[in-house]
Amino acid sequence: MALDLSGGLDRRVPGSQILVWCSEPSDRVAGLELWRRAVYTACRAGFERIIIVAGGLSEGIRQALSDDRHLAGRQWEVLRPAEGWLDGIRAAGGRWVVFSDHWIVDAAHLAELAAARGEPAAASAEGPFSADGDEIAALVATGWSPLRQRARTFRRTEAPPLYVRVTFDHGVRAAEDALFERLARNTTNRFARYVDRAMSRAISRWLAPYPITPNQITIFSIGLGIVGALLLLRPTYGFGLLGSFLFLASTIIDGCDGEIARLKFQESAEGAKLDIVGDNVVHAVLFPCVALHAYFADPSGPYLRLGAIAVGGVIVTWVAVYWVIARGNPSARAEALLELFGNREFAYLFFFLGLIGALHWFVWAMAIGLWVFPLALIGLRFAERRVVDR
Repeated sequence: MALDLSGGLDRRVPGSQILVWCSEPSDRVAGLELWRRAVYTACRAGFERIIIVAGGLSEGIRQALSDDRHLAGRQWEVLRPAEGWLDGIRAAGGRWVVFSDHWIVDAAHLAELAAARGEPAAASAEGPFSADGDEIAALVATGWSPLRQRARTFRRTEAPPLYVRVTFDHGVRAAEDALFERLARNTTNRFARYVDRAMSRAISRWLAPYPITPNQITIFSIGLGIVGALLLLRPTYGFGLLGSFLFLASTIIDGCDGEIARLKFQESAEGAKLDIVGDNVVHAVLFPCVALHAYFADPSGPYLRLGAIAVGGVIVTWVAVYWVIARGNPSARAEALLELFGNREFAYLFFFLGLIGALHWFVWAMAIGLWVFPLALIGLRFAERRVVDR
């Protein structure tokens, strides 16, 4: 099992087809127009063919998507409501998902609808549904359109965790609430969900309406972490507190890049690699600076030696992560180990130690802890290879 650095944006489900019906005006939710969010959700779900129906927005949407990487390799077209979209569905035949941009749903739900067979299926009377082409034609013959509630009852599927209808009075706020709550479900423990990620989500929500890219956020967090580390070279309480605070702020902001990427469908292999490299660069600067901070405050202590041991652990960690994670096909246990040791909770401990003027305690902790992860990862790799060889 390999790490998915694309966020699923390169996924293709052979034969999958979707009709995306765009409304006017197209409001923005978490920084994206409703029509764009709908199209990108269809891409994330893996649809191979996409028909986009829009009224006065059609030409603008066609131009906006002409060189969009999300649609590369897919069959897609933008039509006006009167330009024979139903003829295209009839000619293609097969199963279709019908999806209005008034709805914000999980991509997995659209994929589930696409896989359904037999009678039409939906999670609600108004939401996205799937049906064969002739069933859709029969619906249209009754006067139905994708923006109207269906009179006919479909086979019900389970509603996904993210399933919100956007209205133009108060629905945008509710949709954004649902999107950010969905981000919270990705956390691995209570501390991350209710403390660390809660703060990063608040920042991400503030940033979402602006044209700021995930990579720009990553670079800013790297710079903030490095500045915080360099401030530790002054062995005073004030610089220690400020440096530890900036490092904590760096780690919180570092969580925003992935959140913005998922919200705006901007995941990329380059961004994921930049994030990993940035974390390691900040740590490589931070750990020696913490050791020097303690040494300058107490030259008689063992802090230079402990710092050298910690730097050695950082180097071995780089080698282990490259060998086991980046270069190979990591197992589920290796990825779980990476996630366990890659959490940012130690930044809160670091800030607390800076607050009480005890950063020298952290030097002892990092000299030991920085060797535990790479040795455990390498040991796991050898153990798994022995099992395979047998």
